[in-house]
Amino acid sequence: MLSAGRHLFRPRSNVKERKDLQYGPHQRHKLDIYEPVEIDSDTELIFFVSGGGWESGSKDIHRFIGRSWSEKNFMVVLPNYRLAPDATYPDQVRDVSRSLAWLQDNYGKAPRTLYLAGHSAGAHLASLIGFSEKWRKNAELKTGQIDGLILLAGVYQFYPYDRADPRVKRFIGGKQNWEQAQPFNHLQGCLAPVFLAHGDSDEEVLPEQTIQLSEELTELDIRNELLIEEGVGHLELLLGTSRKDAEIWSALEVFLRDIV
Repeated sequence: MLSAGRHLFRPRSNVKERKDLQYGPHQRHKLDIYEPVEIDSDTELIFFVSGGGWESGSKDIHRFIGRSWSEKNFMVVLPNYRLAPDATYPDQVRDVSRSLAWLQDNYGKAPRTLYLAGHSAGAHLASLIGFSEKWRKNAELKTGQIDGLILLAGVYQFYPYDRADPRVKRFIGGKQNWEQAQPFNHLQGCLAPVFLAHGDSDEEVLPEQTIQLSEELTELDIRNELLIEEGVGHLELLLGTSRKDAEIWSALEVFLRDIV
């Protein structure tokens, strides 16, 4: 907690912050951009979708991601999206797609290399775009434009409707979209390598979600890397990424280097 907290309040002289850029008509249609003061040919773009069970959270409480990740020479984009129960599937994934399209149309400084990332419910939304040709087109992404996916402690498949978490039901808004809203049902459309991470002490989203996704991707001959961190919980996994010596960074840097 303290590691992330420092990034919430301490100004970063080597990071530029562009806040509350409007990408659509709704009050939640805003995004922030964090970028190194000196952008060079090695600077890459991470588009990070925050979590919150589809019904809470915001880019503002995830600013430690923008600040700490941009210090590693990434441009980091954090979008807000509409929340359940007022917004139900596919509103939220449509918002994320819209923010991606806006970025490409309106921010010429964005690097060409694009990694789509997310945590928890954000990993669910990011993986839907990464796996589904429909949602990539909605985001105005060309074939092969996503260089990799970085998915942290995400939700990729649901229990049967009658046993599902109430938050999932509120997000889906009814049985009619149950199958379409599960990233597992779109794996054939995945075109990019996938980095998967989860904590083995996660009690919010079971690690089996990530392990089974890795197994399915491997079965489909889609390159993926799996990291299961011992003794790490749901939020700890994300907060740990703000530490330069975090295990997840050493694994992620190998993954990103091998993509090039």
